[in-house]
Amino acid sequence: MRRFAALAAGLLIGSLPAACGSSEPQETAWPDGLTAYVDQTRLQRNTGEAFVRLVNDTGSSIEVSRLEVSSDRFRARWTGSEPVEPEMDFDFDMPRGRCGEGGDADLTITWRENGEAEDEAGEWRTSTGTAEDRYANIDRLLDRDCAERTLTDAADVTVGEPRVEGAGRQSVLVLPVTFTPTEALPDVTFDGWEGTVLFQLASETPTWPRSAPHPMTGEPATLELRVLPARCDPHALADDKVGSLFRVHVGGPDVPDGASYFLPLSKAQKRALYDFLPGYCGWE
Repeated sequence: MRRFAALAAGLLIGSLPAACGSSEPQETAWPDGLTAYVDQTRLQRNTGEAFVRLVNDTGSSIEVSRLEVSSDRFRARWTGSEPVEPEMDFDFDMPRGRCGEGGDADLTITWRENGEAEDEAGEWRTSTGTAEDRYANIDRLLDRDCAERTLTDAADVTVGEPRVEGAGRQSVLVLPVTFTPTEALPDVTFDGWEGTVLFQLASETPTWPRSAPHPMTGEPATLELRVLPARCDPHALADDKVGSLFRVHVGGPDVPDGASYFLPLSKAQKRALYDFLPGYCGWE
């Protein structure tokens, strides 16, 4: 079972005083047998949190009081006091990331070896190693941030009032989305939407990767996200957690291939999507 170190301590982004004691911890090599990963659980994808997992195979009891995670794409810190016996997850709020490549990060920890008695604890040290993004979850999160930052800098994106056209199995729900270019990033393009587990895209919808990129230049353009249910079994709706997360694909000089983010929808817009299902599927 995961233990959440963030329950015992908070994340601080910014300057922090030296941890635990008045003297500066001694810089030492990364401990042999200590492995670090940076990752995100499925639930954390909805909260914006992430975690560093330390796995301790050093043969000694280790206590950690501070972590600094950094790369050219993001930077965050954690402080507290937690043992790593034999492993521990340190949760932190993930800051908005920048464009780039990969999710691995440099990790600097403040730590000490603990003896059997409290007065046998060793001196505090700092060591720097690599936290591996072994499942590429952080990379995907940062790519989403990159795509959203890039497109919203290039244009104001506004989702309009949903409407239903037709009736029953001949109906379609339409979400008009207006792109108003800022002219700040003329090389950026909207490359199409992607459906979800609950909704497929109607043939008239700009769909990634088949649709032609739409440049963020010129006059405002309103494109229609036209959707149909992908399935009509009621339990799919009851169990749904991601059915309204339509991916917005973005192109640009600094944007990784295939990068996308989730179209922000209001509660009313999401409710219109879910209310569309019973009429289309014949549950009413």
